Amino acid sequence: MHLDRGGPRRLAGRYRLLDPLAAGPARPAFDEPGGREVTVMELRLPAESRAAALHRARAAAALRHPSIVRVLDVVTQDDVPWLVMEPVHGTALESAVGSRRPLPVVQAARAGVGVLGALTTAHAASYVHGNVDPGNVLLTARGRAMLTGFGLPSRSTWPSADLWSLGATLHFAVEGRPPGASPAAGPEPLRSLVRAMLNPSGPPPVEVIRETLERLAVDRPLDRLIEALGPLPPAEVAAIGLAVADRLRHGPGPHGGVHPGNVLVDDHGGATLLPSVRSGTPPAYAPPEGGPGPEADLWSLGATLYAALEGRPPAPGAPMTRAGALGPLLSGLLSPDPAARPSLEEVAAGLRAAGRRRGRGQDGAARGR
Repeated sequence: MHLDRGGPRRLAGRYRLLDPLAAGPARPAFDEPGGREVTVMELRLPAESRAAALHRARAAAALRHPSIVRVLDVVTQDDVPWLVMEPVHGTALESAVGSRRPLPVVQAARAGVGVLGALTTAHAASYVHGNVDPGNVLLTARGRAMLTGFGLPSRSTWPSADLWSLGATLHFAVEGRPPGASPAAGPEPLRSLVRAMLNPSGPPPVEVIRETLERLAVDRPLDRLIEALGPLPPAEVAAIGLAVADRLRHGPGPHGGVHPGNVLVDDHGGATLLPSVRSGTPPAYAPPEGGPGPEADLWSLGATLYAALEGRPPAPGAPMTRAGALGPLLSGLLSPDPAARPSLEEVAAGLRAAGRRRGRGQDGAARGR
């Protein structure tokens, strides 16, 4: 680096450092020919590692995604490589959680959606980030999460390592601590997903991670909806049950994780059953015979619908006071005999019929008024 007489220092004759005496590797600068602010970062590396680092940095410059902090240029000054990056005005996730508190699940999921999108783009280009952590995730004032650290030497060469690190970063976001040897327990969908992403046998498929994060970013789990609103109307419960039954009918096999925390409901009442990510089923929603299987999913579906109707999970001898036309169907689903439970086709037909009866009753009441 050289010092212009009477002026500030520059990189490659074009990037003027705005604070040349600033500490730390990343510094604000101004691209004079381009007329734009940038951030520059010195790559402090042994001489024998510089050629590989330059190759990796130039590969990062080709990556484009709304949640990637772009590498704009790679320059060498006095045999030292520098990254030139777009400036991002935001707070590192590490600082945001450390100075305030863990993020709400919705905000953490939205951050996860952005970071996963950035990683998916990089992996498609055969580029492994290798440095995903709370310090490299920036939260902007508009709520977007940006992943920085592209172009830096990687600590790993495996895409699965990036997904593990994303899981650890999301754990920090909602728990305020690294996962360590004991990741956060609980049946909540995000924590279940995080534990699956941290599993030594490898993370779930990227499609499962993406769907779960995208749903959690906009929809509410059914158990939280019940807590907030109390028992739901039978027509709404029938619609939720129909959506869950449809997902079970078209799934690749037994689900093994049907419970209100795994059912997300949008603002229009539409429901989605999240994929099972090794989360298991809470005891209140596990069938009396134990063990996963199609009949177990049916019992868990009945217990989930019972909770939505009554505001509490089923218990031996507990009456159904709000089920109405859904009562016989729920009684069949909650039968202690797996062979006596209706099939998914029968469940779907019963839910559709209950919804139609409810709709005709509401129409008649409206005409009577």
